[in-house]
Amino acid sequence: MNITSQLPAITSLGKKIYTVRVLQFGTGNFLRAFADWMIQKANDHLNLDLGVAMVQSMSSHDNLLKQDGMYTVLTRGLEGGKIISQADKIDVVQRLVNGQDLTALLAEAENPDLEIILSNTTETGITFNSADTSHLEVAKTFPGKLTQLLLRRFELFPTKELGIIPCELIEKNGSILKQCILKYAAHWNLPAEFEEYITTRLYFSHTLVDRIVPGLPENPQKYWEEIGHEDNALVMCEPYHLWAIEASPWVRQKFPLDRAGLNVIYTEDLEPYRVRKVRILNGMHSVMAPVGYLAGLETVQQAMEHEIISVFLKKILDEEILPFIPGDQEFNRHYSKEVIERFLNPSIKHKLIDITLYSFSKFRVRLLPSIKHYEKINQHAPSGLAFAIAALLFIYRGLKAGKQIPLKDDPQTIKFLQDSWADTNYTENGIRLLVSKLLQEKKLWGQDLNAVHGLTEQVAKYLYRIDQYGIVAALKELQAEY
Repeated sequence: MNITSQLPAITSLGKKIYTVRVLQFGTGNFLRAFADWMIQKANDHLNLDLGVAMVQSMSSHDNLLKQDGMYTVLTRGLEGGKIISQADKIDVVQRLVNGQDLTALLAEAENPDLEIILSNTTETGITFNSADTSHLEVAKTFPGKLTQLLLRRFELFPTKELGIIPCELIEKNGSILKQCILKYAAHWNLPAEFEEYITTRLYFSHTLVDRIVPGLPENPQKYWEEIGHEDNALVMCEPYHLWAIEASPWVRQKFPLDRAGLNVIYTEDLEPYRVRKVRILNGMHSVMAPVGYLAGLETVQQAMEHEIISVFLKKILDEEILPFIPGDQEFNRHYSKEVIERFLNPSIKHKLIDITLYSFSKFRVRLLPSIKHYEKINQHAPSGLAFAIAALLFIYRGLKAGKQIPLKDDPQTIKFLQDSWADTNYTENGIRLLVSKLLQEKKLWGQDLNAVHGLTEQVAKYLYRIDQYGIVAALKELQAEY
């Protein structure tokens, strides 16, 4: 049956008009299945009248444009042992804005109803670029664009307040974004009054977001009959969601998603939530992605069900990550059990290669603290996480069984690693020299990892084995040594 010809388009279902009070930098799958889904739920339950304008960071999202910003969120998986299967129509997106068009971007600053600005531009998105030499030309970075928008806002509404809620997975994301904006203000010699506006009228929140969103499912047409309409922008996610926000009372009042029956927590101390989630869920993702991919697996579920890799992952979690997370150990272990259940969700096809996006910036945040804490207590590096580093370095050689690995990272990072591999003598000593060179590179790790006791030797040993015998055989040797 030709589903396309027999089902109506999502735009035929009718779109509700909301007042645009939220400006969102990013049209990616995560924000659409997380923040926008929550805003939809809050509107439906609380009549909040929160509309969203989406800023497209690089290129247009053709499917969203064609569907007037409407799409479906498919929620699939287990929650508390119960099977969850639901489809939610999202119509809170009122317009899409070309982020490369400065005129269109600045027009959003002229909206008197604007109250909240959201963003999710990956761990590398909140950065300053000195190449942005003028505020009269569209900036290259998200903080640069935001500074330009805020300057226009200040010129029009110098006393109006705004809440800034970044969702990038970095510690103190609100403070870091604020400092980037102030740096741009100084770089562009903007008025001192504008800097005062930033510090007195803008409320920067710190946040922690948690939901697995693999994105558009393969063959989305097979879901169209189920939801009753065509939707080329539908996105799939798991039932679990957590949005912990350390924010001012003003933001809590204007963005009361916590009153809509959602797992949204306003807190005065975000750190316990952040550490638990980043080290357990994100940390395990960063371990399994290179290891599973090198073993020929495609998804998180496959890695968790693999006879050898699953044992390796659970051992790292139990012995090298969990014991070194501060706070309530019983609560941490309960969360880790939830994470394992989420990883085994058969409805979510979370691809391992997608998790390798910007691996080194993620590693610094997700796994390096566990390595450092383990070393401090045990006086040597953790074997499992050393193996994970070896697998990561092998991935960035860029070849697997003679075929190119589709790496997605900073081009300079990829070139440096592949050039280093090209100059390597594939003997045990040659691999050790390579590892020593790479671990000392502060641009990769933020510090010289050769200083971690025993780490260089372990990574070199495992990397040599991976190269010689393959990832699964190397894992078997590691487990025999545990």
